[in-house]
Amino acid sequence: MAIAIKTVPVLKEEAALKFNSAAEASIAQKSSIKFSKQIAISTKILAKAKI
Repeated sequence: MAIAIKTVPVLKEEAALKFNSAAEASIAQKSSIKFSKQIAISTKILAKAKI
């Protein structure tokens, strides 16, 4: 028995432009998270545990 192949939804015109701009903005903000405080805490914990 064959399984029906569903069509893939495609963004067009304004929706595609809006999606691309939102995706680019998200990528630009991705590297703004800093974990230096958490890394310092985990380093102290590992040093105390002698790992």
